[in-house]
Amino acid sequence: MGSNAHRGGDNIPEPLSDVPTECYDVLRHPRRLRILEILGSRTVRLSLSELTTELLERTTAPSNGKGRHEVRTSLVHNHLPRLESYDIVDWDDDGVTLVDEPPVHPADLSTVLELCDSENAERLLETLVDPVRMRLLYLLELTDRPLTLEQLAGQLSASDREPFADQTSAKIALHHSHLPAMADVGVINYDRESQLVTRYDHVASISQ
Repeated sequence: MGSNAHRGGDNIPEPLSDVPTECYDVLRHPRRLRILEILGSRTVRLSLSELTTELLERTTAPSNGKGRHEVRTSLVHNHLPRLESYDIVDWDDDGVTLVDEPPVHPADLSTVLELCDSENAERLLETLVDPVRMRLLYLLELTDRPLTLEQLAGQLSASDREPFADQTSAKIALHHSHLPAMADVGVINYDRESQLVTRYDHVASISQ
């Protein structure tokens, strides 16, 4: 990742810091993330059949003929065309591979790949793979204490990468949109009265 912070001597990567914002849309599905994970661990092209097999081994999809057909169909008609349209993969009759310099590299995806292990992975990814919300998760990970709405808005509005003109607009967007949505999927707790925000220790706990 391009940006690291330190807490207690540990490196905490800022999630998706090196990924262009326009590519976030393609990362909001667990199967596409698994495809990138698989391709990132290979140095040769994978045939469609090989990629299908790898996906079945890494997911809970049934590995029978019906399950295999479903995965293959989703690759051909949905996931590979979308990844190709963002210039992330090269796909033809000979197989699939990452392009030489992809805008999204599997090494950038560790945080969102963790979300794939949750039972409601698709909902989580749809909610959290967002420039503001991934940044919020990162800021909350840097401290063991709750942060106030005021503190978070101040940090976000001070960043050139965030879409807020000032702290007031950041507070409004956080209070009415981002924080309630993140609380709804269980990754944070937001107390509207005290305006305190706390991140749960482990994203995986939301599926329990």
